[in-house]
Amino acid sequence: MLDLRDLSKQELALLLEEMGEKPFRLGQLLRWLYRGRARGVSAMSDLSQDLRRRLSQRAGLTQMTPERVLLSKDGARKLIFPAGEGQAIESVLIPEEDHYTLCLSTQVGCRMACAFCRTGQMGFSRNLRPGEISGQILSALDLLGDESLPLTNLVFMGMGEPLDNLDNLLPALEHILSSEGLGFSQRRVTVSTAGLPGELERLGRATPASLAVSINAPDDELRDRLMPVNRRFNLDDLKAVLLNYPLKPTRRITLEYVLLAGINDHPAQARQLAMWCRGLRCKVNLIPFNSHSGAQWRAPENNTVLAFQEILASHNLTALVRRSRGRDVAAACGQLAGEAAGDGLSSL
Repeated sequence: MLDLRDLSKQELALLLEEMGEKPFRLGQLLRWLYRGRARGVSAMSDLSQDLRRRLSQRAGLTQMTPERVLLSKDGARKLIFPAGEGQAIESVLIPEEDHYTLCLSTQVGCRMACAFCRTGQMGFSRNLRPGEISGQILSALDLLGDESLPLTNLVFMGMGEPLDNLDNLLPALEHILSSEGLGFSQRRVTVSTAGLPGELERLGRATPASLAVSINAPDDELRDRLMPVNRRFNLDDLKAVLLNYPLKPTRRITLEYVLLAGINDHPAQARQLAMWCRGLRCKVNLIPFNSHSGAQWRAPENNTVLAFQEILASHNLTALVRRSRGRDVAAACGQLAGEAAGDGLSSL
């Protein structure tokens, strides 16, 4: 049976047309699916009983309900959704000063096998459907209820490589950004990728969502070791695509750089990174490594991080140090692995 939240706007329109319905029904259906957060076709009260009956015979709605919510000491919440066969989908709700950010997953596991990432080390199980992607947002909105801080920011930086599941990501993004759907601002929705040939160009053509690219090394030899994708889409290839990536005048690409002590945190590497960034409209997010079980890496000392940041700034680059949240419940960047893990965690 079809899941209505798996369908694009065009596919929903075709479904209603096949059922003999007038075009205005599409707007009603979209409002129920996203703004109304309907739990089933029967709840769509402004649709006729006959339409609801016929629609429920052809399609349904999958509900994304976390089986567990883990609360970090810093206020971050890890939502753990069952994914079948004993596996889980994880997303992270992060409180900021005046809003919440939700870190979303697009896959169960990941094929990229980045050496420093726990998700990459767990291997790949399956892609998430569009309804499972948007369902993480609907579930977070339900969890927040009437809390005073709104959920305004979405980052596709959880489990999986978003561009490796682009066919399912794009329909989800359509409804996330549409005024008839969830209505998130395109500036506040960020897709983070390791960079895949072909798919990166397709993403730029298909959606106005913001772009973040995981760099993590200033040269191909080191990036080959840390990120196997670099062996088929190296830094020169990546930069060529980014130079032509469609950006509005006030927008920049975010470059993410996970700092690993003694590996990619030397001053010479900061200068090399700054040289690579020349000509790009970009900013750099520095992310000190978040440790996890079995990791061979460690985070640099704070003064090393600040020195790296200062070198980038001296080359007229905006460089920010990202404060990781949710480490104690294995919810920080690079720690998600489809399981409830961590010390000192409490369940809501």
